[in-house]
Amino acid sequence: MSAMKFQIGEPKKLTLAFDEPKTGTNSYGAWYMYGVKSDINSDKDCFFATESLHAMIKTLGAREGDEITIEKCQEGEIVFFKVNGLTLNEMNSGGSAEKIAEASPTSEVDKLKARIKELESELSSYRDSKLTDADIPF
Repeated sequence: MSAMKFQIGEPKKLTLAFDEPKTGTNSYGAWYMYGVKSDINSDKDCFFATESLHAMIKTLGAREGDEITIEKCQEGEIVFFKVNGLTLNEMNSGGSAEKIAEASPTSEVDKLKARIKELESELSSYRDSKLTDADIPF
C-alpha cells in the first residue's frame, strides 16, 4: 500500500472506499487518510488530506462509493486544493449552498433511483396515452 501524491495542475478522479478517513496526529498536526478504490494494477490506494482538504470533502458530503475530483492548484506562492471544481473559499462565500449542491457527488444508488423515477414516469405516460394499433408505424 502506498499513498498517492497530488501534482499541481493534474486533477485526479477518485472513488472513496470508506465513509470516513482514518485519523491521527503526529508532529505536523492532524492527518486524514482516505482510502480509495483503485485499479487492479495500481498500488496507490489512499491519500493523506490536509485539514482544509478534509473539510472540503466533508462539506460536499462525499462518502463511500462517491467519485470526487481533487486538484492541487497554485497561484503565486499560494498552494490550495479544489474538490469537484470548488475551492475552500468558494465553499465559504456567498451563494455557496447552491455551488456545494451542484458539486456534491451523487452516489450510484441515488443515480439509479433517479433513473428508475424517470422510467416510471415514461411508462406511466405510455399507459395513459390513447394509442391504438393503427398508431404503431409497422
